[in-house]
Amino acid sequence: MHPREILQLIGSNPASARPHALIGLRADLQDAYAEIVPEIDVTLDPAAVVGDVVIMAGGATLPVDPAAYDAAARERLAGTNVATFERFARAIAASSGEQPPVVIVVSNPVELGVRVFARHLPRSHVLGMGAYSDSLRFRSEIARDLGVRRQLVRGYVLGEHGPAMVPAWSAVRVHGVLAREWPAMLATLRRGLRTEDFPAALTRERAVVMKMMRSGEAAGPLRALRHIAGLPPDLRVALKPTVIHATRSKTVEATATATVDMVRAISEGRPMEIAAQFQHDGELGLHVPFGSRMVIDGVVSRILPLDSCWPEEIALIREAEAAIAAKVAAWDALAGAA
Repeated sequence: MHPREILQLIGSNPASARPHALIGLRADLQDAYAEIVPEIDVTLDPAAVVGDVVIMAGGATLPVDPAAYDAAARERLAGTNVATFERFARAIAASSGEQPPVVIVVSNPVELGVRVFARHLPRSHVLGMGAYSDSLRFRSEIARDLGVRRQLVRGYVLGEHGPAMVPAWSAVRVHGVLAREWPAMLATLRRGLRTEDFPAALTRERAVVMKMMRSGEAAGPLRALRHIAGLPPDLRVALKPTVIHATRSKTVEATATATVDMVRAISEGRPMEIAAQFQHDGELGLHVPFGSRMVIDGVVSRILPLDSCWPEEIALIREAEAAIAAKVAAWDALAGAA
């Protein structure tokens, strides 16, 4: 950042938040980045937002106790975080005028945050981090198996930032690999797991991992991570963050790095292809907040078609849409009461 820029740190819970933690964070950032630190403003008032990019990272997070974590844990966050989403979305919409900021939703459920903000701001200005960070993880896991750098791998995870994610193997490309070499390499990477079997495999392996985590053994998380390491890359993408979060290390560094990457892409303003959650209104035949491939040039300029996806991926995309749509109905009721 340039010293003449402004970084705002905004408390998300006025009922209990005190500015002390943010003031301490500001002092720490000033010490760490003294040569390049911008002006840092601390406030608890969402109406005071003046940024071109807003990162929505406030609200509750998932429990770190494996005993309290189940398949519905992410959805239970909706009842807590919807009020925070609504308060910030309304305040930003009211104060931004004709040039609203781009909002990057990091808090979970990501799809709920995208839906709420897209009701108050232009849809093109609202992005969810879920598909973006999942896609980075997907590329990393493939690169790890191949022994190459992540920058050489292209790949995307579509759908939900959760159980209804859709790893798009059809879009995976590795720089330097010849077309005739790829089928055998792909088969090795996937380890026999077919696209249509991915949801069932994820449910099964999640149960195995959670049993290890809840065993009460000190080595439970280590056993879980070792088990996950033997799975195909797409299953690792879905399962590793859960275990990392439960170790109390959470996924702070990975999420922060992915968020900074997205901010950089938006700030540069040049056309770039990414995957992110977006509130669809008929694009691709979708009407829900959904992780899609898109082109951004500061804002979302184009949603990319699904014509390169395999038929079995299209089937999973439609299943994911139905799963998200069922949640949306409950979320809309929560948002109306917030």
